[in-house]
Amino acid sequence: MRKYIQIISFLLTAVTLSGCENWLDVKPETEVNEDDMFNTEQGFMDALYGIYVNMGKSDLYGGTLQTALDMTAQYYSYYDISECPYGHYQTFEYEHPSCTAISDALWMRIYYCIGLTNNLLKYLDKPEAVQICSNYDYLRGEALALRAYLHFELIRIFASDVKKNPEYKSIPYRKTFSPDIEPQLKVKEVYQEILADLTEAKQLLSNDVIRTNGPDWLGESEKKEESDDVTDKNEGYYTSDFLKTRKYRMNYYAVLGTLARVHLTLGTTDDMEKAYDYAMEVIESGKFRPIQEEHILVSGEQAKYRDILFTDEFIFGLYSAQVDAFYKSNFDESYGVKKILINKLSDIYGQGTRDLRQTHWFKTSWGTSYLLKHNADLEYAKEKVRMITLAEMYYIAAEAHPAEAYDLLEEILPSREIHSSLPVNAGRTEVLTEVLKEYRKEYIGDGQFFYAYKRLIEEEAAILPLGINIPNENKVLVWPLPQDEIKYGDRESGIWKTEK
Repeated sequence: MRKYIQIISFLLTAVTLSGCENWLDVKPETEVNEDDMFNTEQGFMDALYGIYVNMGKSDLYGGTLQTALDMTAQYYSYYDISECPYGHYQTFEYEHPSCTAISDALWMRIYYCIGLTNNLLKYLDKPEAVQICSNYDYLRGEALALRAYLHFELIRIFASDVKKNPEYKSIPYRKTFSPDIEPQLKVKEVYQEILADLTEAKQLLSNDVIRTNGPDWLGESEKKEESDDVTDKNEGYYTSDFLKTRKYRMNYYAVLGTLARVHLTLGTTDDMEKAYDYAMEVIESGKFRPIQEEHILVSGEQAKYRDILFTDEFIFGLYSAQVDAFYKSNFDESYGVKKILINKLSDIYGQGTRDLRQTHWFKTSWGTSYLLKHNADLEYAKEKVRMITLAEMYYIAAEAHPAEAYDLLEEILPSREIHSSLPVNAGRTEVLTEVLKEYRKEYIGDGQFFYAYKRLIEEEAAILPLGINIPNENKVLVWPLPQDEIKYGDRESGIWKTEK
């Protein structure tokens, strides 16, 4: 009976989330139409495009996920917490109805996107797919990497840190397009699956044109395409330019960046070496560069071309038709009074700093600060989401090789108009504190700081100087699984288990 209910739930969820995108319809009676779609390479490309579109929805990377994580990371405050749907994340009340509504929907959307990758992979596994698709390696490589990326997101939110509790029963790793209930895996087993998918994706994308083409820098290809509609309204964008603007796809270097994140999280001596090597391969590729002064310090009529998202640093980004409206409705004071505010901006960036992130990502009026990092009035900030950036590769390399941290940070921080406060011979604890400070400055609005803090929270000496009140407690660092998963999916949420 439980399995029957789960199947119905899965199908209804898939149909509901697919909306007007009829080619995403997964109802059994549409199987014939789906087979027709995968008769051409364009159909395969459309299916891959659909994954990116769904990832960019406002209930995932279009704003919801980053805001919930950043509220948990103590970035934000609110005039009246009862009126903010994200407010109870700030007080770690994850079982409050407003939190469960958000986190359950995130779980559903992420697994829906994973389902789309598995459906695409199902058809790519058919023998005729190799003959149909001249870009077969790209299609399969991107799908595998996206599947790994999305599971990595889930495991960091809904499970214990792998170093602390590798045996913890966590999430299912879905590798088939099916409503069948798949078992929860131990944390360490999920990471094995993630690395397997990323390793295969790396091999498939080894000939990615991003490695042979010139860098995709602002002022070149971006400026030429500034008038293009690259959202849901032009669904041919990703497919007509399949091998262009690769930094808005899960490209070869995005796979390396994800591998660097995963190995850093695993944290063994061997994993730290691998994290360093992957991060340095991205840095040394020459395909990405720190923000250029002339692209952000722009005034007068050209001010609308300020590149406040630092797009030359994008290793992987998304286009999202919904991200601008999300941030306007939740953060921009001109769109209403009761908006999400920034907690103590000076505590994050320091007093009297010229840090470009502070001077360009926020608006302060009457002592109150608002996040304007996603400013739709600026041409290069429109409809874009930062997923993996060059700065993070420097931070990963510095954390993995503390002896090189000073030199690494001095390569990236001057582009922000600041310098590292580290001494040349800084010790490991000093380096971790400095790296965390930079994560905190860099990834407000991107949802990455909470992950870094969770990864390093056992390093008490490094954490204390930040003065952030995020307790080292299981029910703070791990969100509970959705109740429907526990009720109908035979799951358990060990940390949140209620004694009967």
